[in-house]
Amino acid sequence: MAISQMQKLSLILPKDDLDRLLLALQAQANVQIYDLSENEEWQAAFEVSALSQPLTEDNRQALVELQKRQEQVEKMIQTLEAYMPEKKAMQALKEEPLSLSFNDLQAHGMIRDEDLLLTKLKRQLRVLDKAHQKIADAKGEIERLEKWRPLEVTPAALATFHYVHGLIGTIPNSDTDAVRSSLKAHPELELEEVFTSETEHGYMILYRSGDRTAVQELLEEHGFKELDYEEEQLPAAYLDRLEGEIKEQEAVVAATLAELQNSQKELDQLKYQMDYLLSLGAREEAKSLLASTQSLVALEGWIETAQVASLRDFLRQGFGSRVLLETRDVTKKDWDDVPIQLRNSALVEPFELVTEMYALPKYYEKDPTPIVSLFYFVFFGMMVADIGYGLLLTVATGFALKAFKLKPGTAKNLRFFSLLGISVALWGVVYGSFFGFEMPFALISTTSNAMTILILSVVFGFITVLVGLFLGGMKNVRLKDYTEAYNSGFAWVLILLGLMLLAVGNILPGMALLVPIGKWLAILNAIGILIVSIVSTKKLSGLASGLFNLYNVSGYVGDLVSFTRLMALGLSGASIGSAFNLIVNLFPPLGRFTVGLLLFIVLHAINMFLSFLSGYVHGARLIFVEFFGKFYEGGGKPFRPLKPSERYIKTKK
Repeated sequence: MAISQMQKLSLILPKDDLDRLLLALQAQANVQIYDLSENEEWQAAFEVSALSQPLTEDNRQALVELQKRQEQVEKMIQTLEAYMPEKKAMQALKEEPLSLSFNDLQAHGMIRDEDLLLTKLKRQLRVLDKAHQKIADAKGEIERLEKWRPLEVTPAALATFHYVHGLIGTIPNSDTDAVRSSLKAHPELELEEVFTSETEHGYMILYRSGDRTAVQELLEEHGFKELDYEEEQLPAAYLDRLEGEIKEQEAVVAATLAELQNSQKELDQLKYQMDYLLSLGAREEAKSLLASTQSLVALEGWIETAQVASLRDFLRQGFGSRVLLETRDVTKKDWDDVPIQLRNSALVEPFELVTEMYALPKYYEKDPTPIVSLFYFVFFGMMVADIGYGLLLTVATGFALKAFKLKPGTAKNLRFFSLLGISVALWGVVYGSFFGFEMPFALISTTSNAMTILILSVVFGFITVLVGLFLGGMKNVRLKDYTEAYNSGFAWVLILLGLMLLAVGNILPGMALLVPIGKWLAILNAIGILIVSIVSTKKLSGLASGLFNLYNVSGYVGDLVSFTRLMALGLSGASIGSAFNLIVNLFPPLGRFTVGLLLFIVLHAINMFLSFLSGYVHGARLIFVEFFGKFYEGGGKPFRPLKPSERYIKTKK
């Protein structure tokens, strides 16, 4: 239950075996390759051009093409998924994810060219887009010409008349209708109304052939707009034809949509291909991290110590003596670069989420997760503290873990909250709270024992601070910084213990013996801080730093006050739940079991959500500030081995 021990790994092999080796390392998924060009030991060789990267210009161009292929496949996956029949949430969660062994995935990707599949799907999408466009165009034409359906002659036919000419178009509608009256009264014009609407009137206007210029000028003065219609068919026939085209294109759309909706097999093939391409891309990108001569390639990286033997056997079986493997222990100068892999028991592992949310530990630090799990378990439960809420959280998350096929990250989150639900229920037993109702078996009553809960909160805070200071002292001992270990760690543990004994001795009868013990424990270690500060600096100025260190006692008081939120949130959640129950009890019996029951569920759901949110946020805050602030530096880099892509496909072991 700690940070997994790492070793540096070096591999030297013939250039011809590089692709096969990278494929083998990716299948093993236990080696993180690092960039040799950034390594001080290798930089000099790169600078004098004794070494180069095995990623040639051709390789770089191939990598660019590979990235383009990935973009095309990913875009098609997203497009095709939009046409898939929508699955119910429960059905989607229960569905087994696509899975394939890494070797089968490679074989699948190498023998399948996605171009044929993409071409087929793109053709279907073009047919669909073209049909949609034709439908939109036809509907636009219908909307524009529907009002002209009664028209019995086309503009083209009207233009062939010899003795009488005509114009077809619209004039604006007006409240006074003076324009229309004026045109109707004109002796040289004959108006036939085709339609009328709120905004305009449609007319066919006839006049003698010799008066065209004068008529057009007159009509333009009155806002006449000529109809844009070039078809030889009458509008009624043309509109019927458009409606027929719409039906034809809607049939095309329906057929194409049915094909796309039945393309689950093609979608799965694209997902297989995408993970193959991503895995291939990771291997190609890894080449830029290596060094090579004309015939050899060098690779360095990190591997967990527990995996070295299995990798050695694997390479011996697959490559014989063609690959030289060397491992070295991590040295102090490597500490900042070593990637971090946490290994904890099943009960502690979910609480890695809290540690990772703050920062991974550095390699020289200890993994704080086992201790964090204890404190966070207690804090969260104390701030929510309800049997019903806890059981509901544990049962709901447990059901989801059993019933649904979840990604590892999601499952880890659910296990985290499932464990926290147990804590909430246990503290609910202590407080005697069940959905806001006070149970008769309460060990500590939230209504009459508030001071007890306050003292308990401060005690938990005191323990947390002491443990943090002790761990800080131990960390500095490992780093051989004994001055800091005493001044910032062990001395304060003893001072705070002394102050606690002093307080207990003064408060509790019969414990007066603790007063002198506590007083001298605090005084001697305070003096010890001053002496160590002066001796370590070998100057009197160390006295100032020692005095400043002692001033930190006010900060520890603030830390203890911060833990009173354990009481405040626990009491507030219980009080709100009790108030909700009181509201429901105000209903008459019939209303209490109808509307009241619904109201009970809604109100407690809100209180539950807010209580869980407060417990999550404030629990993390207590860990990050009051606990981690005493000893934990963090800043480690996660262990990221070369491994198969699992964006869509779960890799079978």
